[in-house]
Amino acid sequence: MNLVSDDLIAINFQFLMLARECARHNPMEANWKFNLNNTEIDNLSSMTLEEIKSLSECGRAIFRTPVVTKKHTRITPSIAAALMPIPSTENLGSVV
Repeated sequence: MNLVSDDLIAINFQFLMLARECARHNPMEANWKFNLNNTEIDNLSSMTLEEIKSLSECGRAIFRTPVVTKKHTRITPSIAAALMPIPSTENLGSVV
C-alpha cells in the first residue's frame, strides 16, 4: 500500500469509531455532526470493531464533507438547545 491509502484507512477508522460512539450515545448529535440519517445511525451504532476495521479499508473516503459556501449557516435555538449536553447529577455537587 502507499502512504495515501494508509492515511485514508486511518482517517476512515477514526471517523467511524467517533461516529459510532456518537450514534450510540446521542443519535441526534450524530445526525447533526456527521450528517447521518436514521438508518445510517442504526447501522453504525450496531457495528463491531471488526466490521468498522473492514469498512475503513474499502479504499475510498467514507466520510462526507459539507458543501463549502461563503454564507454562514446558523442553527436555530431549538436545535442548539437539543444538542447541549445534559449535566450528570454527579457533577452538580451538593447545595447547602
